[in-house]
Amino acid sequence: MSAHTVLVFRCLKNLAAYRPPKDAFPQPWLPFPRSRRAAVLVALFVGRKGDLYVLLSKRASTLRSFAGDTSLPGGKMDMEDESIEHTARREAFEEASIGLPLDPSKAPLLCMLEPFYVEKQLLVTPVVVLILDNTLQPILNSTEVTALFSHPLASFLSSTPPASIIRSEPELVELGGEDSGYRYHVSNDWEWDGPPVDVVGGLSPAGKTKSRARKSQPIPQYSNTSESSHTSNSTNEWDSRNHENLPATQSMRRRRKVRMHRFLTGREAGGIKPVYGLTAAIMIHTARIGFSPSPPALATPDFEMASPDSPSMVMRIAWAFCRPSREGRPNLLREALEEEGLADKVDWERVRKVAGFEDRDWRSGGGRGDDIRDTYRGRTGEVGDRHRRSLRIRSKL
Repeated sequence: MSAHTVLVFRCLKNLAAYRPPKDAFPQPWLPFPRSRRAAVLVALFVGRKGDLYVLLSKRASTLRSFAGDTSLPGGKMDMEDESIEHTARREAFEEASIGLPLDPSKAPLLCMLEPFYVEKQLLVTPVVVLILDNTLQPILNSTEVTALFSHPLASFLSSTPPASIIRSEPELVELGGEDSGYRYHVSNDWEWDGPPVDVVGGLSPAGKTKSRARKSQPIPQYSNTSESSHTSNSTNEWDSRNHENLPATQSMRRRRKVRMHRFLTGREAGGIKPVYGLTAAIMIHTARIGFSPSPPALATPDFEMASPDSPSMVMRIAWAFCRPSREGRPNLLREALEEEGLADKVDWERVRKVAGFEDRDWRSGGGRGDDIRDTYRGRTGEVGDRHRRSLRIRSKL
């Protein structure tokens, strides 16, 4: 057995043995409402040369959300679905209609990953399967999907383009530079609208490592500002540009940042968009699990995964539940909990703790985040208009 074959076999073995961490959601003290759950199918297959690939699709340009984007097949959970796995398979077979079989024997389950939160207030569970039937012929539903293609799984751990891109679009590789939108992998940092982090004299709350703001790489052609709005704040209380110059005994609060990644597909000339945002995050996580040399530790990409003090996905999900409703943006997760009779099962104190609130931050709101003006008090005890405006920052994931 060749070294390459051993690597692929180990990847599949790692995925089949994977179980989400014990602190992953949902939990008995924070159930997920079915109406806000969704699933995507991470369909892997072994190519002719023994490499492991994932099936990706181009969403139809007529769809109301994420039109034309590169994505994984999937959709929202129906009340009739037996499980979240069934949701992913049904969507891939019917609504996303890429023709994947519902029969698990033709595409057996490898694992289910922990949920991801998306800006549309959905909790998305990736379901990883391995396609064994080489005779499958996808039948696309043009109202949902206009193209289906594959991409090497291992390439989501690398900033170097795979051989398929070098062969198909060598000019992109030649044009790629430090500030070029044509680099195979780039990333953007967006300010998170959740609780900030305390910084003491240029140090993180743990006081161990210096927090540095990473310069975001531009994505001129493909960034979608309507989905990832960014509002800057220049006050000394929040300005991350000044935190490293603080005296060792002085503290300030700084917004956490969420990093989003983008990978070229090598098909951009044909109208296929890069892998970006949620899809990129899911594929990075899948590759880190599969290609880990020593599970349960995850493989390390050759690029920086997250910005300093970036909120974990568990933290972001907890914040999504206790985030206050605002005009034009109600908290749909909390409303769904009420509608489905699950609100009484939620341990809101525990949810707030996971979301990153300190005891001194939570002084009002009835325990569910209906009024959190005190949450964002500065050292002076005042909440300025600029601070309130900064709360409206939207996060894509």
